[in-house]
Amino acid sequence: MLQIFSTTLNQMLILFLFMLIGFFFNKRKLLPANDSVVLSKLETNLLLPCVIFNTFYENCTVEHFKAKWTYILYGAVITIVSLIIGIVLAKVFAKERYLRKIYAYSFAVANFGFMGIAVVKGLYSSEVLFDYMMFTLPLNLYVYSYGIASLIPQNQGKGLKLKMFINPSFISLVVGAVFGLLSIQFPTWLSFVPQAVTLAGNCMSPLAMLLTGFVIGDYSLKKLMREKKIYFASVIRLIFLPTIFVLVLKALHTDSAIVLVALCATAMPLGLNTIVFPAAYGADTTPGASMALISNLMSVITIPILFALLLN
Repeated sequence: MLQIFSTTLNQMLILFLFMLIGFFFNKRKLLPANDSVVLSKLETNLLLPCVIFNTFYENCTVEHFKAKWTYILYGAVITIVSLIIGIVLAKVFAKERYLRKIYAYSFAVANFGFMGIAVVKGLYSSEVLFDYMMFTLPLNLYVYSYGIASLIPQNQGKGLKLKMFINPSFISLVVGAVFGLLSIQFPTWLSFVPQAVTLAGNCMSPLAMLLTGFVIGDYSLKKLMREKKIYFASVIRLIFLPTIFVLVLKALHTDSAIVLVALCATAMPLGLNTIVFPAAYGADTTPGASMALISNLMSVITIPILFALLLN
């Protein structure tokens, strides 16, 4: 237990250090104010897709897919349950309609992308990362469909469209899976491509945390940490929900590998989508920024503790 705690804590402190650097760079004006847009586009359009492609390319064989399809099923069930819980809890935490959507999304979706992948990459092998991506596939489908649409203020978005699924992350997943399933090898003259993809993917985790800190740096810490109910929401998201999911899975005698990726997907802090999309449409970004700040600070301790207590 102590070994799991110390290893996980070390990884969280590394990620938190990069977040502090991003925050410092913003406050000291060491980077232009619009660099958060540049970092976000670099992260979502290049680095994260490289991680996803490389993981599926290396691990998505016919044998692995046959053995791991149940991960998608478990991920779908937890996604549906999380959405129901999010809708119910949002009614308790907010009265205004749009703010309810922010809370519903935050309760239903942890930062399983940037933060989750960073934690899994730092602690486990590429095989576990593949398991994790199989498990979170239903979550990705939700986020890139109704999830994002729900964060667009009323009457300003264009609704749910098929093109929401056509994004670099989803495309890299499909291409990587096809290459893996068909055992497609790069020709000798392109042998440098997999190495380049791996190197780009290695930059994903540090840049994701730099981006998180940089975005939070746009706000007053005093103002963000003033809202008491955000603390309660963070406790539910970081501790209560992942604990319940893991205990239920264990009671059902679920494979320990599935329990591991379920914990990784549900124990992460709140992400940046609740800042990015409201900002794009002129809505109040303070609640989302407050959630991101408080939950990320708390996760430095909650994630190691949960991993130590629930993975034994």
